[in-house]
Amino acid sequence: MQSLWMLAAAFLFSLMAVCTKLGAEHFSTFELVFYRSLFGMIVIALWVLLKRQTLRTQFFFSHMKRSFFGTLGLTIWFWTLGVLPLGTSMTLNYTSPLYMALFVSVLALRAGRRPSLGLLAAIAAGFIGVVLALRPEVHAGEELAATIGLSSGFFSALAYMQVKGLTKIGEPDWRIVFYFTLFGTVCGLLGQLVTAGGLNPIRTEDLPALLGIGVTATLAQLCLTRAWGAGNMLLTSALQFSAIVFAAVLGLIFFAEPIAPATAIGIAVIIVAGVSATVLTKRTPQK
Repeated sequence: MQSLWMLAAAFLFSLMAVCTKLGAEHFSTFELVFYRSLFGMIVIALWVLLKRQTLRTQFFFSHMKRSFFGTLGLTIWFWTLGVLPLGTSMTLNYTSPLYMALFVSVLALRAGRRPSLGLLAAIAAGFIGVVLALRPEVHAGEELAATIGLSSGFFSALAYMQVKGLTKIGEPDWRIVFYFTLFGTVCGLLGQLVTAGGLNPIRTEDLPALLGIGVTATLAQLCLTRAWGAGNMLLTSALQFSAIVFAAVLGLIFFAEPIAPATAIGIAVIIVAGVSATVLTKRTPQK
């Protein structure tokens, strides 16, 4: 049941994508990373003070590794949204479950266990559904950008592995998310200062998009951390594809983007893959 937190995270990340698309008309990649992280850092810091918790940790280096991989993957993804077609960028970002399946399979083999072939098949089917739904295209001259974009899923998968490790050694969800948002805030601000010399002014009409990015991203990170930390890693990977379903529906609601027949078929494949992964996980004893 813990892996079902990924459904909540996927829905919230889809809402964040809507807000990001609105904010990208006026703000750069580094600014979006900065504002995305700043809200979460402030809210969690205030919660820590009110609850008299502590941010002190014995695993600072592990937090920095998780934050580095996560922020790098996020920045690359936001960058590809500006230089590649939306469907291509989303598909490249959602290769992270495939990398995760590879990591988990290698770890299982090293431990003398056979990987779950059923769950691996569900993840592969989910990715096929993503391709059907988004119909990615790479045009001439975009090969390098697509190759760079492919690394966003790789770094995201490395970040999720770090989240799993931090949770197993007892680090709470909020502390993991705090250091990630702190890292993202600093990197986003420094990146904007280096590339543009300063932040763009915030207009009144920009506030809903920026607040939406901050709120949804913070809640989504907390749900995602809970899912990766306490759930079955392959099931969580399969459920991650549900973000495409939510994104298609929200695109229809907010931007009047029609759902084509191929997109509907892809969504159906994603749903079947997620349900199959859930059933297989319930039937498989956890080791």
